[in-house]
Amino acid sequence: MNKGIVEVSLKDAIIELLGKSGMSINGLYKALAERNIKIHRLTLTGYLIAMRDMGILKERNIKPAKVFSVVATKKRDIYQIIGEISKMINEENASDICLYSLNRLFNRPIFLRELNHAGVGTPRSGRKVAGDERKNALKMVSDAGITVPRNNSAFIPDKEYVDEFNQILFKLILDEYKIKGTVNRDVKQKKLDCES
Repeated sequence: MNKGIVEVSLKDAIIELLGKSGMSINGLYKALAERNIKIHRLTLTGYLIAMRDMGILKERNIKPAKVFSVVATKKRDIYQIIGEISKMINEENASDICLYSLNRLFNRPIFLRELNHAGVGTPRSGRKVAGDERKNALKMVSDAGITVPRNNSAFIPDKEYVDEFNQILFKLILDEYKIKGTVNRDVKQKKLDCES
């Protein structure tokens, strides 16, 4: 299912609002409403409990309320971020979108180990590379300190996902530079043209 331009997700909004200090369910409900994110309190409570169960949030009982805060986690790397955004854009084609995006960023074939680390697995389309092309790519990743088994398959995309790649770049920039508040969410974002 294509979700078009990536909007801020409920999960991202919750994490941003809670921070490490945390907030009660009622406080979070009001803060989300101020951002025009409408969600029923019971649904929000279920979502928070699910995020707690996944280890994203921690819960404390501070009478009379439950306070949720973000668990300090290890920073995700570029593979995990691109894999996650690829799945947000289109779950069915996430492996192909991720392959295309990593190939565009690194300008080399992408190994199955890298796609697995991104959480997307084997691409549905894409051409396996062999010979010198694969050998050169293996040397590049080894020189960069990435461990790839010698028998690991490497791929290059055979389909273009330019719009999806632009959406990934857009989301990376928004998240890295913390500029979500400056983006007009009432108007659909124009797609970036990174082909030049």
